Order: sequence, then C-alpha cells, then structure tokens
Amino acid sequence: MKISDSEMKIMNLIWEGGGPVTTAWLMERLADTGWKATTLLTFLSRLEEKGCLTVKKAGRQNLYQAAFSREEYRRQETRSFVEQIHGGSYRSLFAALCAPGEIEDQELEELRRWFEGGK
Repeated sequence: MKISDSEMKIMNLIWEGGGPVTTAWLMERLADTGWKATTLLTFLSRLEEKGCLTVKKAGRQNLYQAAFSREEYRRQETRSFVEQIHGGSYRSLFAALCAPGEIEDQELEELRRWFEGGK
C-alpha cells in the first residue's frame, strides 16, 4: 500500500499520539501546512479507505487510530520494495546499499550476530 508524503505526515502524528486522535488535534499539529479542515478530512478518508486508520464516532467527532504500528508499516513497505526492486533478494538489497569493503569489521560482526539471532 502506498502512502503519500502528506498521508505519511498524518500517520506519523497519529502514531506519535499513541491513541485515538481527533481532527482538531491533528489540525493543531498541522497548522504549519496551511491545510484547511476539508483537506485533512480528504486525507483521513483516503487513509481509512486504504486500511491505515480505524474511525469511531464519539458524539459529533470522529476518533482516528492507526490500524497497524509504524514498525509493521515499515516492515511491509520494505518487503514490498525488496520484492519489486530487488526481485525478493535481500542479498541484492545489501549489495546496493554498500560496496564490498565499505562496512567496517566491527559493524559486519554486529550484523552477523543480528542475523544469527543474537544481540
């Protein structure tokens, strides 16, 4: 699922909020964008359609909550990227990130331990 830069700005606020948030709460934190409430509502509607948000009515206002964690989103998008760009090969991904010899021995050892499930 693709999230635009503007939608990501909203999702980051919701994740940082840690719980259900209102449109007013979001508008307060997005004041520097110059968005009107209708613009925010459009983005929120799109995010709900994409399955990123759940919405509950609380009197006259809606409460928005992330449908998944930031880490779950990162994992999903990274897997999609690896599949699409690198044909599912993590070796190809790592090869694109750095050339042989660019990683210091200490960092390489840390990565090796991490891959093996250690700390």
